[in-house]
Amino acid sequence: MPIRHFGSLFFCRSIAVLVGTAARLDWDTRLFPWAIGIPALALAVRQLLADWRSAGTNAEPGEATRYVGVLDIPVDRSIPPDEMFRHTVWTAYWILTFACGIWFLISEANAGKFSAAIVGGLTFLFVWALFDQLMHLAWPEAALFTLLRFKVLQ
Repeated sequence: MPIRHFGSLFFCRSIAVLVGTAARLDWDTRLFPWAIGIPALALAVRQLLADWRSAGTNAEPGEATRYVGVLDIPVDRSIPPDEMFRHTVWTAYWILTFACGIWFLISEANAGKFSAAIVGGLTFLFVWALFDQLMHLAWPEAALFTLLRFKVLQ
């Protein structure tokens, strides 16, 4: 069994245990773990099945082994790895800043959850309008949306 199967199997088992453990909680308490865990479990099982099916596929030129999975996205090899890492760190920074801003609105500014959701939604619309509609930057399609054949703001 290749090593990548163990990673997929580990995540499937871990998420299944967490989803099963949440079943013992109150309805209000288990709602969040199930809302996150059940789709995550579906994606993990799908990845595990894709790993098992691709065990004997041929490698592409330059690759040690062929790995066909749910989240395979063609890699632009013209971008240096240090620049790609820098962009990844900046993206993570902006996502964390956005989450902290919503948390600040709810806890520190004593704003209600509804008003924080409105501010979060308006911020998302601003970013989408600026980068996607005005600047025409290509956003990669979300893997979950591709899997579910769901189109957003097209």
